[in-house]
Amino acid sequence: MLIILIGPPGSGKGTQGKLLALKLNLPYLSTGDMLRKIVDSDEPIGKSLKECMNSGKLIPIDLMNNMVEKFLGTEECLKGCILDGYPRSIDQAKFLDSIIKQPLKIIYFDIKDEDVLKRILGRFNCSVCEKNYNLYFDKPKVENVCDDCGSLHFTHRTDDNENIVKERLQIYRTETYPLVEYYQNQTGFFTIDASKNKGEIAGLLLDLLKRI
Repeated sequence: MLIILIGPPGSGKGTQGKLLALKLNLPYLSTGDMLRKIVDSDEPIGKSLKECMNSGKLIPIDLMNNMVEKFLGTEECLKGCILDGYPRSIDQAKFLDSIIKQPLKIIYFDIKDEDVLKRILGRFNCSVCEKNYNLYFDKPKVENVCDDCGSLHFTHRTDDNENIVKERLQIYRTETYPLVEYYQNQTGFFTIDASKNKGEIAGLLLDLLKRI
């Protein structure tokens, strides 16, 4: 079974995808995971990908498709996997349809832009133990003191600023959101309310697993 996760940055699909992978005993694969694995391999495609990444160029669509096809054909993915970050366009979805043999399930993480902004702009972590927090949803129990290690030092990601997040959301709406319309009439399409907290979303996904 191949499960595709669709949702904007900050929707929680990465966190929940890893939990799903554990529950279903399937590999969780993001595009970043696939890139690193292929680049570290001895395959010719790995060399081409490394050259693109080292030069700062965008990875050509054909090369990305070939990478995904190569990885889905590995022994690790014989029983399926959970894909996060691919496909990102209708063309990629059509290519995926042409090469897959496993049943396809799509989980759409539905969340409003304002909730994404709060989730991303509000996140920070302990600089000592790296425990994650959020200014709006998950503050330390004692203000400015880490719950786990007692540290008073916290850090924020440098790319977590409003302009960058809005730009990423715009790219998602233009390039990736059309996949929702492409897939939503299929029997294997499911929608999750991603505005809920992490525990609630995990519960919704557990209920969903019973129907997959």
